[in-house]
Formats: sequence, C-alpha cells, structure tokens
Amino acid sequence: MSMLRTPNPHIPFWLGVSMFRIMILLILVCINSIFIGLILEEIMMRVMIIKNT
Repeated sequence: MSMLRTPNPHIPFWLGVSMFRIMILLILVCINSIFIGLILEEIMMRVMIIKNT
C-alpha cells in the first residue's frame, strides 16, 4: 500500500491511483505487443517454410 501513497500531500489520492492504473495499463500493453510480435514471427516462419517447399 505504500506504493500508492504520493509523497506530495497536495496531490489528491485519486490522482495517485489513476497514475498507478496507467502504469498497469502500459505494462499490459507492452506484454500484449510482445505476444503479438512472437505470434507474427511464428506465422512468418511457417509461411517462409511453406514457400520454400
């Protein structure tokens, strides 16, 4: 819970929570893009193998 607390008392609590949610969303987007990249690479490898035969 200490991570959610903002060091500046003038900043409202909901702003800290929203920033925390934005960080989680960015991490999820990064993970999704990595998975999509791996899947596309796998598809491209299979297409190249099919074209070579």
